[in-house]
Amino acid sequence: MTITCENPQVENEVNNLVINELQYEKDGVYIYHDNVEMIKKGRRGIKFNLWSAWTPDYEWLESLLKKYPDCWIKNEWSEEGGLAGVWIGFIDKNNEEVIKELTWDDICIEGKLYLFMDENEEKEDTENRNKINNINTNPNNPTNPNRIIRKNIFNKN
Repeated sequence: MTITCENPQVENEVNNLVINELQYEKDGVYIYHDNVEMIKKGRRGIKFNLWSAWTPDYEWLESLLKKYPDCWIKNEWSEEGGLAGVWIGFIDKNNEEVIKELTWDDICIEGKLYLFMDENEEKEDTENRNKINNINTNPNNPTNPNRIIRKNIFNKN
């Protein structure tokens, strides 16, 4: 997620958002919530990862616009099954809330792992697949699924 505040008249908008929305205080120290990973924090902008169940919390995003009207908010998200999207919100010059959303079918998590393997990872993956195939096709292997199935079938009769 990216949040920026380019209004020079609002000095601490981004810092206030971080303290009030992304952190909690414990023994006088501010700590990020467990679902927040800060990537980069500057005076006028932040970039962070925020984990949530299923889809983004659109109500929370909209509440940020009301609390921090000088901020521009962009939330890029994806879920394991491949659905992905982007949500952008800001307050325009007419003091109107503007929200743009786009959702698409993307690559699932397994597909990303497969498509972005380097040569060493591909070689290791192939070796592991071959090992599994050799184990499962060896009739003397006690964990061979065919042997287990046959044994279970014989025990039932």
